[in-house]
Amino acid sequence: MIVRVNNCRIRIFRGATVGDVLLRYAVRNGLELSVVPTLQVADKWGHTLDHAAPLTDKQSIKIINL
Repeated sequence: MIVRVNNCRIRIFRGATVGDVLLRYAVRNGLELSVVPTLQVADKWGHTLDHAAPLTDKQSIKIINL
């Protein structure tokens, strides 16, 4: 499935969580993996998401404190 993180398309497996896609995003963009647990994420309406929250195909999320 495809998930957008900060307008960057990330291909990830079905059933992935916010934490999974953040790890993929960090590796793809050269971020240190140690910062991933500290990242705060919001959906397109501005609601904060937990790292264990499930994602759906074509969902869009934004990292708040990057």
